[in-house]
Amino acid sequence: KQWYQRRVRGDKEEREVIHVTVLCALKCKTYNPYYADVIAKFCGFSKNYQVTTQFSLWDRLKDLGSLTQTKKDNLIQLLSSLIATKTISLAVLKIVNFAEIQSDDVTFFKGLFTSLLSNSEGIITEIFGRVQPLPLDSLKNGMKVFIKHFLKHDLSGSELKNMKIALKCF
Repeated sequence: KQWYQRRVRGDKEEREVIHVTVLCALKCKTYNPYYADVIAKFCGFSKNYQVTTQFSLWDRLKDLGSLTQTKKDNLIQLLSSLIATKTISLAVLKIVNFAEIQSDDVTFFKGLFTSLLSNSEGIITEIFGRVQPLPLDSLKNGMKVFIKHFLKHDLSGSELKNMKIALKCF
């Protein structure tokens, strides 16, 4: 924390730290959980970092089509880790219109939800239960339809059980 207080001064530096960390996480040949830990640590210091993280991830989600498969895979792991550790919530997906999702993006979101559903039952309940009902009804409904339509037939065992737990949270 002392390093943070001495080193990071000003809004611009706050934004840059998060953006650079996200870019580094995506550029790795294989996913490195270190970057999720760094982002989580900064988000623990200040809510401003959570907002900046959300904006940075929104930029990547809006631009999925231009990402290489490696960057998409790393983004899946980064998102999954940040959501599972409650650094950010599933509300980060509110910019996604699951009703009009592009076919190329289906694979990405199948990977993300499969990764999220591989967590323990308690974490699944916390992750999916955190989505607020009123302002995020369209997100909840979109995720529910997506999971039922695209994931239900691909899951087995504990992931299928966790899917049912997640759907009960809606």
